[in-house]
Amino acid sequence: MSDYLQRTDRPAMSEWIEQMAAHFEASEGMPLIAGRILAFLLVCDPPERTAAELSHALAASTGSISTNVRLLMRLGVVSKTTRQGREAALYQVEEDRWPALVRQRMERVTALEALTAEGLRMFSGQGERARRLRTVNEFYQWLSGEMPELWRRWEREGKPKLRF
Repeated sequence: MSDYLQRTDRPAMSEWIEQMAAHFEASEGMPLIAGRILAFLLVCDPPERTAAELSHALAASTGSISTNVRLLMRLGVVSKTTRQGREAALYQVEEDRWPALVRQRMERVTALEALTAEGLRMFSGQGERARRLRTVNEFYQWLSGEMPELWRRWEREGKPKLRF
């Protein structure tokens, strides 16, 4: 077997990939194979892989790899490149896109503030229903207020300064 595959048959690496895939499935609704691809691309060396290499390393069909790589490309966390003289496209993780992906997710979460506020207007003065909705709305108001500072801090403090 070729060295380029960064074999996943080692128990620790396989287990880690499965844990990452399960996390992405539970938190993002991502298919398990997409999570496996993403996890593998985060740690493989060299960092670029063909669909055939991904298929072999992850013991998945090329059709499944192709479908899920397209999903990851739409999310912006995987990119496709080609090289002159090479027939197969190469895929790699776009680790610098991760903050943008999380920011989009957080914006969708905090958008619930507007919906809960609309519900409050609709159920104003209706006792228990309004109270429950107000509790949820207050949380989303707080979260929405915290997000801008969180992203400013990331810009100031969190961005990696060095590339190895």
